[in-house]
Amino acid sequence: MKGVVFDLVGTLAHFRKPDTTATQMTYPFITPTAVKGMVGAILGKEDFVTHDIVGIRLMNPVQIVSQQMSMLGKDTGSSFNRPTTIELLINPHYRIYYAGEENVDELSTYLQKEYSVYPTFLGVAYAVTKPKLISVWNQVALAVNEAYGYIETKAVVPSALVGELKVTRGQHYCRAGGFMYCYKGARTFEKSIDFIYEWAGNMIAFKPAKKKLSLNLQIAKFGEDVVCLY
Repeated sequence: MKGVVFDLVGTLAHFRKPDTTATQMTYPFITPTAVKGMVGAILGKEDFVTHDIVGIRLMNPVQIVSQQMSMLGKDTGSSFNRPTTIELLINPHYRIYYAGEENVDELSTYLQKEYSVYPTFLGVAYAVTKPKLISVWNQVALAVNEAYGYIETKAVVPSALVGELKVTRGQHYCRAGGFMYCYKGARTFEKSIDFIYEWAGNMIAFKPAKKKLSLNLQIAKFGEDVVCLY
């Protein structure tokens, strides 16, 4: 399969957990479905559905603050200036690995031209970002995991892939759960996925699980970068 790598940088981001209402909590990093939605925005494809897969690497430490904001009401008059507590991600920087056979060529062309059909955001309209192309790959090799040795990656790792985690002193491992896995179109989703990540984006070493997985999870190499794709 082909691949393209690009960066997303901003001062703020918010990827709302759908089960939070009064206080709008955020996932600790961009979600896979948000990445694919952004690709659809770049390409100008509404209700974008694809079988391409993505990987996410944290380039800055995860920093979350809580902020009370005055949000405009959804209806006219009665709920104007509605106080809302919201979590925000500060100084987010993500490296996105996008692979597949459906949209890589077109996406690479758009990124090379620094062109996007629709504006691109980090979760909310006040967190604008501009994707920056890093590299294009005509062939992305799947990493060999038959030997079940330790695999080292700086990308976030689906917890279902982890058979054994090698803990390194001084690193901060976290778990983030309940991400939507697959967008089916018409605002419907299927399955969920959980992740293990290192707070500052440092290396994670793990042995892949030997069990059969229900999700399409891959371990691939973009040059020297080993990345989990989902």
